Amino acid sequence: MKGYKIINLKDIYNAMGEKETKDILKDFNCELNKDVEYFLQHKAIEFSKQDIAETFIVTSSYKEKDVIVGYFSIANKGTSIKKIYLSNTKKKRLLKYAKYDNESKSYVIALPLIGQLGKNY
Repeated sequence: MKGYKIINLKDIYNAMGEKETKDILKDFNCELNKDVEYFLQHKAIEFSKQDIAETFIVTSSYKEKDVIVGYFSIANKGTSIKKIYLSNTKKKRLLKYAKYDNESKSYVIALPLIGQLGKNY
């Protein structure tokens, strides 16, 4: 993405400290969805610290200053697929990425999940 920078929120608060990071995040405004705004300003740092979700801040230069233009959060989500629903070929393919659980007779796989997506207004 030309003209944009993507920065891991964890890198920001490790470099600047939590208070200064929160001050930076206060500039994010999402009138269309206040939940998106609330997540970034009040939950994203904690989710990042607890490895629940990783948040990435997207910045761009505006009037020779870097400003937040958006963000996205990614979390790992686990799911399982019952063995009876799969052909032998698909079972073999799944074993590259999944682990078979004898107890539940299913394949367990971790999937990336976009948990939050927001644009700064």
